[in-house]
Amino acid sequence: MPNCDHVGPEQVIEYAEHALRERGLPPEQWDGARYAWAGNVDENTSVHVEVVRENGGWRVTQLERRKSAIPETESGYRVL
Repeated sequence: MPNCDHVGPEQVIEYAEHALRERGLPPEQWDGARYAWAGNVDENTSVHVEVVRENGGWRVTQLERRKSAIPETESGYRVL
């Protein structure tokens, strides 16, 4: 299986947990938190990843490789 040069679900979860801790929220209050990341792999391909916290665990709700690039303004991490 080839390695990927983009952010994956694990990195989105790490970012989400870091952001939630910075807000001072304990893990038992994280349920319902939703985070995403989108970015370009090259000039013709982009990736979009979304996760949600449910029942004390993280679930990937979207993992999409798109056949088009996205504008830089839509790239990066975000809270949903």
